[in-house]
Amino acid sequence: PEEVPQSLGTRFVAAFNNAPTYAATKKWVKGEMSNFQYLMLINTMAGRTFNDLTQYPVFPWVIADWTSEELTLRDPKVFRDLTKPMGCQTPAREAEFRERYKQFADMGDDTAPPFHYGTHYSSAMIVSSYLIRLQPFVQSYLLLQGGSFDHADRLFDSIGKAWLSASQENMTDVRELTPEFFYLPEAFVNINKYDFGVKQSDGLAVDHVQLPPWAKGDPEIFIAKHREALESPYVSWKLHAWIDLVFGYKQRGEAAVAAANVFNHLSYQGARDLDAIDDPVERLASIGIINNFGQTPYQVFSKPHPAREVGRSALQRLDIQAEYLVRLPDPLFESNEKVCNLTFAEPLGKLLCAGPARLELAPRYDRYVQWNFADNSIRSFSSNTKRLVGLNENMHIGPISAAVLADSKTLVTGGADCTIGVWAVNATKDLVDFQMRSYLFGHRKAITILSASRVFSTLLSVSSDGHALLWGLNRLNCIRVLLPPGGPIVQSAKISNLTGHVAICHGPRLSLYTINGHLLVQQKIGEAETEEITCCAFYEGAGNEYVERELILTGHANGVANVWALTTLDDGGWHLQLLKRLNHVDGRREDGGNTVAAITAILPMPAAVYTGDELGKVWEWDCVPRSGSQSVKAR
Repeated sequence: PEEVPQSLGTRFVAAFNNAPTYAATKKWVKGEMSNFQYLMLINTMAGRTFNDLTQYPVFPWVIADWTSEELTLRDPKVFRDLTKPMGCQTPAREAEFRERYKQFADMGDDTAPPFHYGTHYSSAMIVSSYLIRLQPFVQSYLLLQGGSFDHADRLFDSIGKAWLSASQENMTDVRELTPEFFYLPEAFVNINKYDFGVKQSDGLAVDHVQLPPWAKGDPEIFIAKHREALESPYVSWKLHAWIDLVFGYKQRGEAAVAAANVFNHLSYQGARDLDAIDDPVERLASIGIINNFGQTPYQVFSKPHPAREVGRSALQRLDIQAEYLVRLPDPLFESNEKVCNLTFAEPLGKLLCAGPARLELAPRYDRYVQWNFADNSIRSFSSNTKRLVGLNENMHIGPISAAVLADSKTLVTGGADCTIGVWAVNATKDLVDFQMRSYLFGHRKAITILSASRVFSTLLSVSSDGHALLWGLNRLNCIRVLLPPGGPIVQSAKISNLTGHVAICHGPRLSLYTINGHLLVQQKIGEAETEEITCCAFYEGAGNEYVERELILTGHANGVANVWALTTLDDGGWHLQLLKRLNHVDGRREDGGNTVAAITAILPMPAAVYTGDELGKVWEWDCVPRSGSQSVKAR
């Protein structure tokens, strides 16, 4: 709340303004970074953080249509005017705020410079009000409110009403949004069953947030469509104008006055030196004003922000052109053992094909680990010389049954002893060693599947009795049970690094959960028992790009791989839509049988899909057929 000194962040911003063009801005202009990621980066550069409600990240309202049954993002009328602040979304309201500024300016008070808005677009109260249904924000709200909830009619319970208040009806409301409006559906559900009271206006109790009709009553659909709107061509084309208002050259000075974008002078950095105020009452009052009113972000850009280049799109991107996948005629790689894992090693520019009980060690991929030895050890080898560079014994009582790398420094193992081991990876030039961090207990049968996402700091474990658990990798504790023990046998399971969704495959069925345990869809995607799902994977895009469709790829026992898109039905339900069937007609068994080899590994890349089967063959499928040599080398 107090004046922030010249910190590393402010020096970084100053250096940025002196730089000709920042690398992230170049990437965003070229369409190589999503709008969400770029806004988060700018918020961070401007000193905004999730750890301070008074300087919480700011995101724009992008939608103005909160009443239609369907959201048509091709219609410009659906969108908010991003070239103007929230106080100027209607001509009448803009005229009133400009008149207010003129009246303050005519008073000529040097101690209180004129402003358009007596409230702010981001404050601790605005943030805690938006997120009041979640901890710890409800406690912050109660602290700000004096220990009790405000009158029910003044609580946030309708997104459409909040838009009308901030854009048209209320002269003291010009609030923007928070990032959670684009990724956190739980923020709109009263999952904790708080008693917010009953509204006098209609006699209804405040409970879940009222969503627009086009969300079909499902917060997951609302988040998906709202994020789609944020990444739409119209918003991409106009977003630089909003950045100018909040983080750029229209934030201060004459440009701010011309744009009707001036706030109370105490909200700006350096407006008052709190340490220089001798009167303790005045000093506390100033701090209180800053705390309650809100703080304007640091000015990141001193010049007009460049617009995004129009019409740029990746011609060879899997989420756009999955329907056009074509298999290259010859296998990319052949071996004598089943392909269990496919990894693209960026430093080597190679596709690494691993057999059973083997993991490639990131980030250099010059060593790998293997298990399933007679002494139940796990051993590390050099990829080039095959020389033994590490030997660890007694990691479990009995054999190791599964393993996964959560990141380059964390190995997770599962054993036939029903335990999960978390190990720190210590790799030097000549030695690889694993040091125990913790054991996790929760299963009563052997661990069969492990999948980890460092992006979400989450581990998924499945045992032979179908028991599926989610664990937190930060505190190494059990978060929730997805499947109780005694269910169907699970053949494959994965966590998406892009959305946090969890796919669990049992027989010909696929169950898709959110990372918070909500079942989105459970669907039979194989018609016969021969179509049992043997492996699965999520398409996670390239870097910070926005993925237009969430793709799930499944490999089946009958030698087929399928590409599915997660879509919504007219009634608001979720459904897996088949986009492409990848038939491996050449993968027949060498023992003379007619059964096609099962697909045992699958790796989606930005412009291609790689599949491996139980005969050791790896195939490449491209969105657009390439001429000449293979696109990547395999090992």
